[in-house]
Amino acid sequence: MLRRSHAGAGAWLLALALPAAAHAVPTLQPLKPCYVTAQTGSGPQSEGMQVTAASFTPNSKVDLTIDGAPYPGGANLQIGATGELLLPGPVPAPFVRAGSRPFTVTLTEQGNPASTVSATAKSTALGVTVDPSSAAPSAKVRFEGLGFTADGPIYAHYLRKGKLRKTVRMARAPIDCGGFSTRRRQIPIKDPHLGRWIVQFDQSKKLVDPTAAGIVYVRLGIRVRLVPR
Repeated sequence: MLRRSHAGAGAWLLALALPAAAHAVPTLQPLKPCYVTAQTGSGPQSEGMQVTAASFTPNSKVDLTIDGAPYPGGANLQIGATGELLLPGPVPAPFVRAGSRPFTVTLTEQGNPASTVSATAKSTALGVTVDPSSAAPSAKVRFEGLGFTADGPIYAHYLRKGKLRKTVRMARAPIDCGGFSTRRRQIPIKDPHLGRWIVQFDQSKKLVDPTAAGIVYVRLGIRVRLVPR
C-alpha cells in the first residue's frame, strides 16, 4: 500500500512538473518603414498599409487601433479558421502635414487581451523646400525634400512654357523616409529667360506625366525677374 501511495505521489508530482501547453504568438506582417502623405487639390491623402496577421485564435475577433485609438471600421475584425487576418483593402496611414512622425498599429483579440501584436512605422509628408526662397538664378540654394520613397535617384526637371529645359539629379538615393538635402544652383541654366519656371521633382530620369505614370512628384514654381541694382 505504501509503495502504491508513493508511486501515486510521484506520478502526481511529475504531472505538476510538465510545462503547460504552448500557445501560438500572433504575428503581424512587417510594415514599410515609411508611408507618404500629401496635401492635394482634392484634400489630404495617405498611402495605404496592407495589414496582414496570423496565429490568432481561429474564428475569433480582433480590434485594430492606431496609436492606441480605435480605427474607424477596425472593430470586430473576423479571424479566419486558421488564425489569419487579411483585410480586404489598405488602411490609410495617419496624415501628417510636415516632416515625419512614428505611429503604431496594434491588433488585440477580443476577450483575450494577452493575444496582441503591434508594428511601428512612420508617416512622412511629401514636399520640397528651398532655402533661401529668394536668390539669384545662378546662386546656390539648399533643396530639401521628403516622401520620395522609391528605390533610385531623385531628379529635378526644369520647365519653361511647358518645355523641358534641363534635368538634374538631386540625389543618388533617398535617405530616411525618402528624404534628400543638397545645394544646387537655383536654375542650372546660363542666363535663364525671365518669367515663370516650373521644377518637377520625382524619381524618373526622363520627364513623364506623373499622373499617368503613377509616380510621386512635387512641383515648385520659380519666377525669374529683373531686380534694379
